[in-house]
Amino acid sequence: MPTGYTADIKDGIDFKTYAMNCARSFGACVTLRDEPGGGDRIPDAFEPSDYHLKAVEQARGELAALEAMTPADLERAAAKAWDDADTSRLMRLEDYRKQRRAYEAMLSKVKAWSPPTPDHAGLHEFMRTQIEQSIDFDCNESYCSTPTVRLTGAAWAAAERARCLRDVQYHEKEHAGEVERAASRTAWVRALRAAL
Repeated sequence: MPTGYTADIKDGIDFKTYAMNCARSFGACVTLRDEPGGGDRIPDAFEPSDYHLKAVEQARGELAALEAMTPADLERAAAKAWDDADTSRLMRLEDYRKQRRAYEAMLSKVKAWSPPTPDHAGLHEFMRTQIEQSIDFDCNESYCSTPTVRLTGAAWAAAERARCLRDVQYHEKEHAGEVERAASRTAWVRALRAAL
């Protein structure tokens, strides 16, 4: 039975076309594997993604905006950040409790159910343990039970400044890696084409 790679051999494709079609499933070209077309869709050069460059620009913009804030602005921003975080925490807490109530209601039905035969006992046990494990995993309130700490404007600004600087450093490093990967992928494809 032909595969997506071998189906065109019967139609007379040449070795180079076959090799380039297969190359779409390997390292440098693996991201093209599920794209339509054949090896002719492999670019001559891979360009690095600009995702990390944009993230660096965004973090630097946030840092500049932070530096331009007055003490009153910082206090307002800290209060808003606290309010947003605590509102989100309380909503998650309510979601966990709602989920627990639904699980516990179903668990009581499972426990009340009598399997029709001994062969169904395994199913009954499985149904029970699935819900109990889900309660343990999905309803853990420990992540949101502690109230959000309210920061002063200066403390909030220091935390935000540190976050922005971490983001800049991280995304600069990741962009350098992206550039290196694009160059490596380009070299791999060029070496393959030269060998064909």
